[in-house]
Amino acid sequence: MYHVYMKRYLHILAKIVFSLILILPILGATGVLGEATRDLYNTDVAFAFIQMLTTVMYITYMMAVVHGIALIALWTKREALAALLELPITLNVVAFHLVIDGGLLTGGAMLANVMLILNLYLLWVNRAMYLPLLKPQRVVV
Repeated sequence: MYHVYMKRYLHILAKIVFSLILILPILGATGVLGEATRDLYNTDVAFAFIQMLTTVMYITYMMAVVHGIALIALWTKREALAALLELPITLNVVAFHLVIDGGLLTGGAMLANVMLILNLYLLWVNRAMYLPLLKPQRVVV
């Protein structure tokens, strides 16, 4: 019985932490977090890339919208949808740190690593929901 409660509480904790991570880009798009500074990144290329993204703001707003939809899905019994919506963003954030910002063990990458672990956890927990998506479909024309 203890195991069931512990599993449930850990699941809720995972959702809360994932939600807090998803709120960050929304706050960034509204300007609450302020502008990115060079000291937040390990390479000049990473900082230049982030500056370009924030100057254009298109990606910032799109990510904020997707994160907002994922947050709503996460807390309205649509975890499987939230995990799928976040997967491409999560992979891009991790790839940014891996390729451009100095690796996955840097300070900036730690949040990306947590995001990846939580996203993979939610995908795993909801894996049965994805089976219909993975089955070949007969197309009726």
